[in-house]
Amino acid sequence: MTVTATEPTAATAATVPTSRSGAAAVTAGIVLLVAVLAVVDITQGTAAVGPSEVFKALTGRADPDDASVVVASRLPRMTAGLLVGAVLGTAGAVLQAVSRNVLASPDTLAVNAGSYLALGVAGATGVSLPMLASSGVAFVGGLAAAAVVLGLSGLGTGTVRLVLAGTALMLGLNSMTEGLLLLFPEQTEGLYAWNQGSIAQNGFDGVLRMLPIALIGLAGLMLTARRVDALALGDDAARGLGVPVRATRVTVVVLAALLSAAAVTLAGPIGFVGLCAPALVRPLARRFRGFTRSRGAMPAAALTGAALVLGSDVLLRALVAGERAVSVPTGVVTSLVGAVFLVAMALRVRDTAGAGAPDRLRTPGRGVFLATVTVLVVVLVGLVIAAVLVGDTKLLLGDVVNWAQGRAGRAVSFVLDTRVPR
Repeated sequence: MTVTATEPTAATAATVPTSRSGAAAVTAGIVLLVAVLAVVDITQGTAAVGPSEVFKALTGRADPDDASVVVASRLPRMTAGLLVGAVLGTAGAVLQAVSRNVLASPDTLAVNAGSYLALGVAGATGVSLPMLASSGVAFVGGLAAAAVVLGLSGLGTGTVRLVLAGTALMLGLNSMTEGLLLLFPEQTEGLYAWNQGSIAQNGFDGVLRMLPIALIGLAGLMLTARRVDALALGDDAARGLGVPVRATRVTVVVLAALLSAAAVTLAGPIGFVGLCAPALVRPLARRFRGFTRSRGAMPAAALTGAALVLGSDVLLRALVAGERAVSVPTGVVTSLVGAVFLVAMALRVRDTAGAGAPDRLRTPGRGVFLATVTVLVVVLVGLVIAAVLVGDTKLLLGDVVNWAQGRAGRAVSFVLDTRVPR
């Protein structure tokens, strides 16, 4: 049998975990890694505040200026990185579990793109929203986008359909948002830089407002963990165990969208964390049984997501000078890492292009073909005429005829000389 990327999650994988113990030790190791990255992240920045000054600030013995830098900027940035990485890692893990698709994430389900568009529409209308209201707008947009993608892909159980639907919708929504940024530059000022994904904060206000939302989403997902594990066995098996399949999927997607909306509102779209974090945890489930169930895998994915975000921020500030690092968002680094990860995953998936190909393709008749071509020709001709006549200056067909014959006025000639080549 050909193995594809839509294999069930580790709970039903063919490889049986070889160890009952060790999951706690691995988790402790990830916690230690996150703690080290958090400490290093606090010591990095544009101000000349080193590790000793940071330690003095944390113990209340530092100079007031140094303490202000640590408390108002570096600690909130580190905390935001922890929170954003944890919620995105958890959202990606649970989305992959319920869809039985290793490519499902807030990125491939267009959740981030939907949230970005919703906030772009709110900004373009000139509505000033507090952070909690902005999170609600982002949640609605992300949830709507995820619903469309899951509907188009048959509730996410097909890898190719899911990725195609998610990518197409993501590109379309991002194009619409970029159009709003161009048409309403003053109303959407700052939204473009925010879209790149940055964990930089000015105080703890944003983190404290998003923390309750994140805790609600995380708690809800932990409560549905057993149902998620049942879904990994297949829809029929889950129904046999008394699990409401559709209701569970809808609940999980809503909670994952809530977590993604919280992350987007706080730091902007941090790309690919929701995809990479579960992928890094998945091999552990083949060795340690503590990670085969969602109640063990989700916390591990949360910790891994936090390590990815903080590690990207530490790497960025280590490679780029302090002043320049401020202008480079953390999301740029996570997107680069995610791109490499996608290529690696694509290379590992076996080619199944010839598997399951239909024996006979149903093709339309000659009449349908001719009608389709005719409609396309008419539409093309209409668009060409509209492109020549419509613009800052509206023209008539007679103006075009005179221009073609060299008898048009200077104004008409100037317009058509630039419009027709375009």
